[in-house]
Amino acid sequence: MKTKIFASFILLTALLFAQGTSEVTERLIIGLNDICVQLTQILPIIAIVLFVLAAVIYGIGHVFGAEMKSKATGWATSMVVGAVISLLIFLLARPILSVFVPEIATSDFCTERFYP
Repeated sequence: MKTKIFASFILLTALLFAQGTSEVTERLIIGLNDICVQLTQILPIIAIVLFVLAAVIYGIGHVFGAEMKSKATGWATSMVVGAVISLLIFLLARPILSVFVPEIATSDFCTERFYP
């Protein structure tokens, strides 16, 4: 079932790019820019919060017994991994999106003042 949904998504995306009309292409580029702007605004904040919460939970876990210490260490590790992944997405958002639309690689894409 998932492969059918994925194949349908790829087909619709290909059809969207194949239309070649400037209006559709412009709307797609503006949509990708909005996604990129939102990612670059929220992901660093999420990463910082996750790092701080991981430190707090790790410290609190050492106050309690061995079982709670083990659980807290696992939770803190998961939070740090989530923070690192969010920072990787933050750093790679523009390069990955510029692969799909090569014209945006040299412009001010991924900024609020972008207009194609």
